Amino acid sequence: MSLLELKTKRLQAAPWQDLTAMELAKLFDPKVVQWLPAGFQTAQDHSARQAFLQAVSQQAEAVALSNTSGEGIGLIILSYPEDGSKTRNLGYLFVEDAWGQGLASELISGLQAHFRGSGVTLSGGVMQENAASARVLQKAGFTPEPAGAETVYSWFSGG
Repeated sequence: MSLLELKTKRLQAAPWQDLTAMELAKLFDPKVVQWLPAGFQTAQDHSARQAFLQAVSQQAEAVALSNTSGEGIGLIILSYPEDGSKTRNLGYLFVEDAWGQGLASELISGLQAHFRGSGVTLSGGVMQENAASARVLQKAGFTPEPAGAETVYSWFSGG
């Protein structure tokens, strides 16, 4: 089940390589990536951002999210399962202009529909300061478990 098949009412998955330099710049804006792992903060120019996503793509499925106008407004990163495990670590981000429109909730709902019945567990760590992402995952039925400076949220797809 490829993430490229993911489609919701307002979001369409596409290869991250389709993102323009301007779209990538908005996705790697310091305010957008402030709660994400260090690699997101250090990718300061277009070639560094592409190299970072290429490296991430070796360990995870990285996919762009476009709105109904075809503009790249988000990224989703879902780790490949390790050694027979069906747990996939989830990360996502949206450009600041897209915040507060319910797109993260729509994305998570779409992922749940995509994986429902597959036996996959989606798991994502959220820094304590990122209350908006925590709310999205809690509303979607993810179970929280504190883990130091972050809380890990998990959802089992059933099956």
